[in-house]
Order: sequence, then C-alpha cells, then structure tokens
Amino acid sequence: MALVDRVTQLQLWLLPWTWYLLRIALRLVFITVNNLYVIPAHFLWLLCLQPVRILRPELFWRLEGIMFKWLLAQVGWWGYSAGYKIYECGEDISHTYSDEAIVIVNHQSTADVATLMAALQHKGPVVRRMMWIMDYIFLYSNFGWCAWTHGDFFLQQGQQYREVMLKLLKDHLKTRYLNRNHQWIILFPEGGFLRKRRERSQKYARKHNLPVLQHVVLPRIGALKTILDSVGPPVTHRNGPLQENGAVHSEGQHIKWIVDITIAYQDGRPLDIQTLVSTWRPPYPTTLHYRYFPISEVPRDEEGLTKWLYKRFEEKEELLSNFYSTGKFPPGTTRPGTKTTDEAVEIKFSPWWMLSIHLFYLCSSALQWYTVSTVLQWIS
Repeated sequence: MALVDRVTQLQLWLLPWTWYLLRIALRLVFITVNNLYVIPAHFLWLLCLQPVRILRPELFWRLEGIMFKWLLAQVGWWGYSAGYKIYECGEDISHTYSDEAIVIVNHQSTADVATLMAALQHKGPVVRRMMWIMDYIFLYSNFGWCAWTHGDFFLQQGQQYREVMLKLLKDHLKTRYLNRNHQWIILFPEGGFLRKRRERSQKYARKHNLPVLQHVVLPRIGALKTILDSVGPPVTHRNGPLQENGAVHSEGQHIKWIVDITIAYQDGRPLDIQTLVSTWRPPYPTTLHYRYFPISEVPRDEEGLTKWLYKRFEEKEELLSNFYSTGKFPPGTTRPGTKTTDEAVEIKFSPWWMLSIHLFYLCSSALQWYTVSTVLQWIS
C-alpha cells in the first residue's frame, strides 16, 4: 500500500512538470515553424515586387511596410499568446502617429523590442513607416535581415566605433529614412541593457556630480544629436539667418515630435525574448507610459540637448520608482490641456486578424514552393 501511495505521489508531482515541459516544447516547435514559413515568404514577395520598386518606389515601400507590420505583429503576438499582457497609459500621443518623430525608450532587456512591436501595432501607420536603431547583434536575430531590408540601422557598440557609427547613421538617414518615407525613429539612448550599464553609469554620475540613477542609466547623446542635425527642423538663431545645420531633409519633412516611452516590468524583473518564446516564467504584465514633446522645446546645441535628455531620464527614474512602489504610474501630466489615460489599458490582439496574417504567409509559402518547384522541373 505504501508503494502505491508513493507511485501516486510521484505521478502527481510529475504531471504538472510534464505539462510544463510539453508546453515549452510545443511553443518552441510552433515559433520555429512560424519563422520557417514567414521569413522566406517575406523575402520572396520582396523579390517578386522588385519591378514595382523600380517603376513605383512609393507603392513598393508602402507594400513592404504593410508586410513588415505583419511580420512584427507575429513577434509581438508571441508574448500576448502566452499571457504576457501589455498595458499602456500616460499622455495621448495619437496626434503624432502620422508625423515624423523620434521615440526615446529605456532599455532593460531583449523583450523591450518585442514589447514595442506589440504595443505600436494599433497606432495608425507607425509600424510600417518606422525605423529602428538597435544593437548590431539584432541583425542576426530571426527578424534581423527583414529589418535590414526595411531600412533599420544596426549600431556597433564601443567607443572605438562611435565616430564611424554616427557618420554611417547620418548617411543612412539620407539613403534609407528619407527615401523610404519613414517617419518614427525608435532609439534607445542608454546604449545597452540596464543591468550591463548601471554600475558604470552610477560611477560616472558620482564623478561628475550628476544624479545617481537606479532604474535607468544616463543616456548617450550622440545618436539623438545626429538625427536632429540630419532630419531635424532648420535652426533659426535669434537676430540671425536660418541655419540648416547640416540637415538633409526636404521641405516640410523633418522631425516634429519627441515621443518618450517608459517601459516598466512587474517588480522590476524584465522579461526577455527567451521567456516570451518558451513561457518558462509565469505570465505577468508589462506597462508602457507615454509622453510627448514638440521639437520646438528641444535644445539643438550639444550642452543644452544633453541637459534636456538627462532631465527626461531623471523623470523616467521618478516614474519607475513610483511604479515599482505602487504598481502603477502616477496620473496626470505637466502639459496643460493634454488628454491622459491614467488607468493603464490593456493592448489586445484580434485573433481573427492574427489568423489572417498566418494564413497569408502559409498560403504564400505554399504558392511560392509550388511555383519554384514547377519552374525547376520545367528547367530540368
């Protein structure tokens, strides 16, 4: 009888672990298969559309942007489908959706990118017309080459690469950002993950009598200033002539807003892309807080811009401190007349919309496979 009881207890102990491991295995298989039928199909469609790129480049980049949005929707849906919910609150930024803007975001983990991919899906034309500035390592991720063809910029970290990277970024803005009619530029000014940068940032802050931050690190100004100098509005000096300041934009096509997004993970424990894929950690929410600043409020000289950006990250520190102590971001805004969402609202994906995207890529893969195999048989 004792042996039977022990076997029963062992079975009861193994049952949840068996389901847990099976769920992880099924998720890994699904996401692997998802990549296999989506990414090749995406590239083959772009290849087929090359004549359109030559004859009607605006139409080509519009179609590419739509497919790019669908591609990112699937990455954003990975976490949502596993119960990792995303909420948003703060200032209403809907008036910036169709304008050129720089989006500054705090950076904690690899899940930040997937979180933004999910959160921005329902914000008008934003996703299909945005350009990411991200670490070079992301070029080798599942969506890296798709991002490269879309026109995203991959930044090599390290002081020895700084000047070269900033020059390449300026050239990239000329050849990719403007020519492809992109609008939002996603930037992580901290230059890396919080856990990797915090100690060095705090040491630098103490040495230079700057605020010592715990939940964010002091941002770097190089990429932001390069963007403003390249595609920011012309600088008008008091009692002086208009100065283009090296800008390469066309008339009216320049940065109009800074959108400030603060990402907060429950209890300050960031998710990562491995968790979103495998679901090995229990689901818990991520909350995004939005603010915006007209570009006219942003200093253009290096010293003024540095102080302005430092101030924004000091405010992020206060926002995150409040979130981690109370479980929510503080309500209200310092900008009179601005509509706000004080209680965080969940971002939801339509299952029918996601199903239609998966069916599109599945049918595309089947059609492309049949076409290629038929052509090869005909040639042979």
